[in-house]
Amino acid sequence: MQIVEKNDAVINNSKSSPKKKSFNENIQLLVSALGGEDNIVSITHCMTRLRFKLADESLADEDAVKAISDVKGMVSQQGQTQVIIGVEVEKWFNALSGTQQADDSVADEIEKGKLFQGVMRIVAGIFGPVVPAIAGAGMLMGLLSGLIATNVISETSDTVYFFRSISVAVFFFLPMLVSFSAAKVFKVNEYIALAVSSAMLAPLLVEKATLLKDAGAAPELTVLGVVPIELLNYGGAIVPAILAIWLLSKVTPLVDRLVPSSAKPVFTPLLAFTVTSTITLSFVGPAGIWLSNGAGWVMSSLLEISPTLTGFIFGLTRPITIVFGIHHSMTPISLNNFALYGKDLLMPIMCLGNMAIAGATMAIWHKQRKYVSKEQSSITAGSSVTAILGITEPALFGVLTKYTKAMMTASLAAGVFGAISVTIDTHLTSYILSSVFSLPAYLASGTQNFVQALMGVVGVFALSYVLTMLLVKLDNK
Repeated sequence: MQIVEKNDAVINNSKSSPKKKSFNENIQLLVSALGGEDNIVSITHCMTRLRFKLADESLADEDAVKAISDVKGMVSQQGQTQVIIGVEVEKWFNALSGTQQADDSVADEIEKGKLFQGVMRIVAGIFGPVVPAIAGAGMLMGLLSGLIATNVISETSDTVYFFRSISVAVFFFLPMLVSFSAAKVFKVNEYIALAVSSAMLAPLLVEKATLLKDAGAAPELTVLGVVPIELLNYGGAIVPAILAIWLLSKVTPLVDRLVPSSAKPVFTPLLAFTVTSTITLSFVGPAGIWLSNGAGWVMSSLLEISPTLTGFIFGLTRPITIVFGIHHSMTPISLNNFALYGKDLLMPIMCLGNMAIAGATMAIWHKQRKYVSKEQSSITAGSSVTAILGITEPALFGVLTKYTKAMMTASLAAGVFGAISVTIDTHLTSYILSSVFSLPAYLASGTQNFVQALMGVVGVFALSYVLTMLLVKLDNK
């Protein structure tokens, strides 16, 4: 694994160039630096990174990527090349999305034995684009809870009813968001994928389940006389949705081979939707619910065995997972916790990790002022501020990856306060961004929970800052 970021010389050279490249020129430079259009197999993105699968990684020119204006850094690991852009990543993705070439899917990659790489790419590819939507709805829920807790607005008002309804709807229909994103990862028709996830949430099936339960009967149907359908509530269920679209990616080519060419426009989507939906609701969906419950049981067991140790480990590894680009692996765990228990203890640790990164970066800025230019000093300070706001890549790749001890102090501080956070049960009831602006969301569980979160954010920033000041030494080299 190789980590690459801009060094001071590259930054200074880019700033001193006579004419800054236009956005379109930067796009062309990036494509060229990655080996050209023919070398780009697929592109996905999360909130700050472009994630490339390259046909031949040796064709990527690292120095050329580093020299591109507005590129914050690059991470190369097995099976994926990640280019750190920042908040403008979607603009870059939209411009680049037409350059990818068709090739094996990530599912094929898993089948070829690259299990870990494939799973991480699936998680990042599915949840990266979905995060802004669920974070927006989660923030709305958090703000409502804060306004209610401070008696600014009445919980029984029409305003609260309206905004709570639209925010809750996002999480109920989360399987549809996930299925659309998963369809791109598994390379199937996005709209058939939406149709399958819609079938999972079919109102008539929900009503039928309610009627059967009220009558004292098991909520089950028998389709075609032999196929048992267990009527479950799939609202907010992400694992069954992902498995359903994976199944669709297997059913679609099989159906396509069996249907004559002249009948494909009608019968391929008909059979793909019908077969996938039936298998999903009879077997795959219940299996997904079982897996979700199993994952929830594992997490709850870890917390019961040693909540302090669990919190410490999650906090300690938070900065490292961001560097390696696998931090989105926590998103489905948190969403599953919300669905099963109505709260999550891990998301507060994610926020603590970001604040620890900000604290260490601010300490580096304080030490750096004597040795670097005013321009570089302001870049470091700005990176700390953006980390406080929830975007940590500039701080990590622009600052902390250059100072190993500073990365360690940030991780240690996050581990210490992660342990404290879990031990005192600081939690969230909805998905939010890991930013100081998200603090009002903690009011949903009461004033004490909010105070604990606030003290944690301040405390981890201060501890990370102090540890970095004490243990990290800088000179003029």
